[in-house]
Amino acid sequence: MNASELKQLLGASSDRPITICMTSKKRYSIRHPEFAALSPDGSTLIVWLEAGGHDVLDVPLIERVEVRKRASSRA
Repeated sequence: MNASELKQLLGASSDRPITICMTSKKRYSIRHPEFAALSPDGSTLIVWLEAGGHDVLDVPLIERVEVRKRASSRA
């Protein structure tokens, strides 16, 4: 995963949530681009956690990004 691919996927996450999968097998759910920030040099991603706090991820250690289905809206 490189920074430009990650930036594109984060931008699309306002439409569809994404899951960041690390080489350590840890997973991070990002429901909206406001919950993540890519460093200017593209080497670090900060993810704000739903339970509070944040984690700092090394972009080169991201194994893959999964684009999830949109949540279905119920009337």
